[in-house]
Amino acid sequence: MARSVAFGNNMHLIATEQQSMAYTMKINLTGMQQVYNVSYPVGLGMPNNRDDVLLVQTLMKLANFTRFTPALGPVENSASIKIDGYFGPQTKRMIKAFEDYYIGLGKLMVSDGIVESAPRDGYTHSGVLYKIIHLNRAVQEQRSDASLKFLPFSSDTHPILRASLIKNAEKPEPPRPF
Repeated sequence: MARSVAFGNNMHLIATEQQSMAYTMKINLTGMQQVYNVSYPVGLGMPNNRDDVLLVQTLMKLANFTRFTPALGPVENSASIKIDGYFGPQTKRMIKAFEDYYIGLGKLMVSDGIVESAPRDGYTHSGVLYKIIHLNRAVQEQRSDASLKFLPFSSDTHPILRASLIKNAEKPEPPRPF
C-alpha cells in the first residue's frame, strides 16, 4: 500500500517502508504488463535512494533521447548517462531533458524535475501518467529487442538494480529462432 509524504513543499506518493528500493510492478496499461518503479522520488531535494536513481538512469539510457539547448541545439544524448546511482548534475539535466522532449511530443507531464513512484494504475489523481511510466514506455517504444523485459536478468544491468528488480519479475521466454 502506498502513502503520501511531504518532501519540501510537495506531496509525493511513495511505497511503504517495507518497499524501499526500485521494484518490478505488475500493471494493466495498454501494451504494458509490468513496469519498473521507484520507491521514493528521484530529483533535486528528494531522497534519491541509490537503486531508485540507478533505475531512472538505466531507463533514460535505454530510452535514448537527446537534450537540446536553444543556443546550441542537440548537446547531450541520454545514452551517455553515467549509471552510478548518484543524483548529480547529469541526471538532473537528463530528467529535465526527458520532460522537455516528451512534452514537446504532446505528452501530458508535470515539468518539475522529479520522477515519482506510480501507483498500480499508473495515473495521478488528475489522470496524467506518472513520469516513471512514461520512461518505461519510452524504452519499450525505443527498443525492439525486448531489453525492458529482460532488464532484471541482464548482466548489463547494475548489480544493485538487478537485485531489486528481480524479486517480482517474471523471466520472459527467449525469442524462438525461425
